Amino acid sequence: MADNPSSSTDPSENLPKGMRVVRKRRKRGNRSRQTLFLKKREILREMTSEEEGGAISVKDQLSRLKSAKKAQKEDKPVDERWGDAESGQRGARILLWSLAIVVPVLAIITAFVLTRGEEGNTNAENQLNFSFNISDEKDFELIGPRAWFEENPHHSYLSSIQILERLNQSADGVVPDSVFRRENFALREIAARGIGWLSHFVTGDPRTFRWSIADTDNVGFLVLEGLREDQSTFRSYFVKSSEGIRMDWAASTAWSEVPPDKLRTVVTDRNVQIRCILEKQPHFDSQADEKRSWFLMTLPGSEEPLWGFAPAGSPLDEELLDLFHFGRFILERKDDVRVIARIGRTDAGLKENQVEILDLVTEEWVEP
Repeated sequence: MADNPSSSTDPSENLPKGMRVVRKRRKRGNRSRQTLFLKKREILREMTSEEEGGAISVKDQLSRLKSAKKAQKEDKPVDERWGDAESGQRGARILLWSLAIVVPVLAIITAFVLTRGEEGNTNAENQLNFSFNISDEKDFELIGPRAWFEENPHHSYLSSIQILERLNQSADGVVPDSVFRRENFALREIAARGIGWLSHFVTGDPRTFRWSIADTDNVGFLVLEGLREDQSTFRSYFVKSSEGIRMDWAASTAWSEVPPDKLRTVVTDRNVQIRCILEKQPHFDSQADEKRSWFLMTLPGSEEPLWGFAPAGSPLDEELLDLFHFGRFILERKDDVRVIARIGRTDAGLKENQVEILDLVTEEWVEP
């Protein structure tokens, strides 16, 4: 069939002259439809690209900060610019200069006030004076039972060694004069029991001695420790008397009223005074015998120790425990002490090596 001009579908043919038809473009059929999820992902991608594109290098940031800071400093008030570097340095310089001026002035004023105060104290009566002056040693006087030994340590030390040398040089069985304290008592007991040692004292080198100063019951004494020629040790006591330095023979030989080998038999009949080394440990007491506080007693020259007790909680028990610093948190507890004690066997149920401590005469072996 031939083309018919009247059946043409072109709308431009029917429009008046001077007008034209605007055609709309059709969407392509193969373009995918954008969902909400895809739009959201595209938006995030665009935001990321903008941030990456807007990044500024560290050098540019520092230059911008400096320029901005310099531009604002002229217009900002002082209280808003207190933390910058220049103001901090300026403040430190002002503080140092202030201290350099104020400190010397305060020192001068303080010295002047103190000087005036000391002058006022010397003139005022019944005022406290805090200007202590102990440079003059003559005004400082030692007191107490140790005072003489502390003031004359060299003399007391050499005098003690001289007494040992005199005893070494004396003939067998002959005791030199003026060497013992309470000489009559010492000579009588020496005649009955002997001198108390079998070997001479080693006195060739005085530096080998150990010595100390102590006191008991208001009696001061010097203790000298060393060796004898048979290599046994000795511990001698020296007391200051009106005649000079003298050896306390009873303390130096640990003298007791009864010899150690006869003590167990004699103590049954009467009370005796002994010199011994007293020991105390918490495990000495037992729950089976709570009424007794037990102590270990060792007598020099005896290999068999004694067990002595005091009534638990009694004043005597407290006095004995105090020698060992029991119950004291400041002082270190002692394991053993030297004492002069009076003992007896008042209870028939005691064993042969058990006695009762009746009295504490004194600590250490020097009798008052």
